Amino acid sequence: MSELLFERVALIGLGLEGSSLGHVMKREGLAGHIAGCARAQATLDKAMEVGFVDSVNANPAAAVADADLVVLCTP
Repeated sequence: MSELLFERVALIGLGLEGSSLGHVMKREGLAGHIAGCARAQATLDKAMEVGFVDSVNANPAAAVADADLVVLCTP
């Protein structure tokens, strides 16, 4: 496991890129908390079910609040 690099990370977009980053950050212990943001409630629910984020929000402003790192994973 790696050293904690970020206390809070926000992933804007939870598709291929966002979910991949979330999985790696979780697996390697790079972030204390990963917040995810997507427009579709089904995507938010699936992200929590799979477990690559710690919290979800459809509102980007709320998702990035207090984030040390914000990653835009949208087309």
